[in-house]
Amino acid sequence: MDNRQYGAVVTGGASGIGRAIAEELAARGIAVVLADVDLERAEGAAREIGGRACAAHCDVTDPASVDALVAVSERLVGPVGLVFANAGVSAGGPLLQSRTEEFDFVFAVYVRGTWCTLAAFARRMIEQGIEGGLCVTGSEHSIGMQHAGLGFYTASKHAVLGLADVLRAELPPAISISVLCPGIVATDLNRSKRNSSLPPDDAQTLAFGDLVMSMGKPAAEIAMRAVDGVLAGEFLIPTHAHSIRPAEKRWGEIKDAWGRLAPWHEGAEAYEMDSLLARAVALAHQKGE
Repeated sequence: MDNRQYGAVVTGGASGIGRAIAEELAARGIAVVLADVDLERAEGAAREIGGRACAAHCDVTDPASVDALVAVSERLVGPVGLVFANAGVSAGGPLLQSRTEEFDFVFAVYVRGTWCTLAAFARRMIEQGIEGGLCVTGSEHSIGMQHAGLGFYTASKHAVLGLADVLRAELPPAISISVLCPGIVATDLNRSKRNSSLPPDDAQTLAFGDLVMSMGKPAAEIAMRAVDGVLAGEFLIPTHAHSIRPAEKRWGEIKDAWGRLAPWHEGAEAYEMDSLLARAVALAHQKGE
């Protein structure tokens, strides 16, 4: 795929990883739309990036807003062949003390928003016969990392990995799907409540969050990995070497549990879903259904 043949769209493009991805795309000569719920901030970022970078408003939790983004993007940069579903937020605390409003805020953006974005653009790419790539910003939390106080975030990142995994089986071969799995990155994600109706964090919490986030990897490094990975058709795009450790721990627990409680035996494949579906189709065909 000629990565300059089509335009690109990055949701959550006004700041953080999204802005860095837009900068990386622009540096490679790709026209890019920085889509964000904060249009003024996205416009400022697009001006600073220059070239063929431009901005558009989008609330990824609203299907109508995402559909409008598809149309606007085509007017701005032409047919879209690269889509980075990157919009993100952070809210919540210990699960037993968290509120439904925080749950709704996180899952609306990460899960509903990711699905809306991927579905709308993938349908259009299929209609136009475009060879391209989709990318979801997951996390090291998608593959086994967890921290106390980030339950909603972790659960949502597992969910987007699941969405991408199913899409991998459903998309036509011409469209790849990737999951970016970064660890901590130097962004202002901890301040994402500014775009919500949730009460803001207190000054001490914000200051500590700023300190922690500032210790992360540079967003530009993550962006380069993301763009390289998508163009290469990688499914998982890791960025932090240490993230393999929680993934290995999770796999070790899985292997041990199945080895002790559900070991493989002759005939076990009879209950595997593909086998069941094949038998069900054959039976239905015999019955004339």
